[in-house]
Amino acid sequence: MVLRRAAVESPKKVAALVDLVNLPTALREFAGGRSQMSHLSFFLGVWSHIKNNNLQVHPS
Repeated sequence: MVLRRAAVESPKKVAALVDLVNLPTALREFAGGRSQMSHLSFFLGVWSHIKNNNLQVHPS
């Protein structure tokens, strides 16, 4: 729902999230060997890695 509203309000910003970008060599291994990925897909992959490996710091 939020993405849909954002697409209506500022389509250029949403387009920047889904456009493919070339990943630096250092990030390709993390991205499963892919040389291109959208910003959004990469962000979701990083967040998934953080959650799956219990790397999120919880405030005390």
